[in-house]
Amino acid sequence: MNLVEKNFKCSTVAILGRPNAGKSTLLNALLEAEFSGTSNRPQTTRQNIKGILQRYKQEDGDSNKRWVGQHVLVDTPGVNLRKGLLDRSMYSAIEEAMREVDIGIWVADCRSFEYDLDDVAMGRQGRDDRLALWLKDQVTKDTNTKWILVLSKVDTKSKADLLPLMEKAREVMPEFTDIVPLSAIRGLADLKSNVMALLSVLDDSAPVNPPLYPEEAWTDLNSRDLLRNLIRESIFRTSFKEVPYECDCMIDFWKDPEGTRKMTEVDATIVVARDALKRILVGKGGQKIKEIGMTVRKRYEDVTGEPIVLRLFVKVIEKWHLLPTKLKELGYQPGK
Repeated sequence: MNLVEKNFKCSTVAILGRPNAGKSTLLNALLEAEFSGTSNRPQTTRQNIKGILQRYKQEDGDSNKRWVGQHVLVDTPGVNLRKGLLDRSMYSAIEEAMREVDIGIWVADCRSFEYDLDDVAMGRQGRDDRLALWLKDQVTKDTNTKWILVLSKVDTKSKADLLPLMEKAREVMPEFTDIVPLSAIRGLADLKSNVMALLSVLDDSAPVNPPLYPEEAWTDLNSRDLLRNLIRESIFRTSFKEVPYECDCMIDFWKDPEGTRKMTEVDATIVVARDALKRILVGKGGQKIKEIGMTVRKRYEDVTGEPIVLRLFVKVIEKWHLLPTKLKELGYQPGK
């Protein structure tokens, strides 16, 4: 284990944005590990997920790397201000992430962020969701947090259109100290992604603090929560539009390897709100649930390096997402 540098820098970074803006993709790119669930649907992330990014420095001619910093990256659910119980639970997670945060990253889809800038400039709620003014309020009132604007999915927009958008953002929301356009789906190693530029900004912005996690840590997710996250991801990626939002999952049985048993064994139940959804998820002859199980097992092994025996079941709990007791059983804390 490396000694902690005298001027060690450690930051807590909240990654926020509209649903499906690319927050989880960005976290995965920074960590170079696809462990935060992603799909092209909102709500793939329903709870805060922490990734711990360790930073090292190696001087020329020195074979040893020095541990010089740590970024605690918090991937949050997409911000929405709707009033449903599950929506309020996700918003409570966002509020929790914002407490005592050093850096806030607002991830904005470059194809639509101009509408939010127009709403802020005109002082109007906009798009029927009030998010533009909510964002302006956050970056204005929280003077202890450094705010960075990440314009995501820039591979979908020409440079000629992107530069005016960046200038407009600087004019309308000068509270953003840095604006970083990037394409996180390309990954950290691809210089065209520009994710490395964001990492440099984070390194420069981090305060001098001791590490919050040990050097070997890379996430605060335990194995059960990671598996639940990957099951939700698979449902969102493989199911019809109406299915994922009334589904969740719980771990019923977990047994770690022991003796001659080389793999972790898990029973998990996918909870659905209606009988019709159960039929869809099970599929003809159980084909759909088998497909989901195979996908999750592969993803879990890719992330952890450990194979797993996973048995999936589907259970109907009518309107579970509207029942506070059921939400708590699934690990959510219904917001106020």
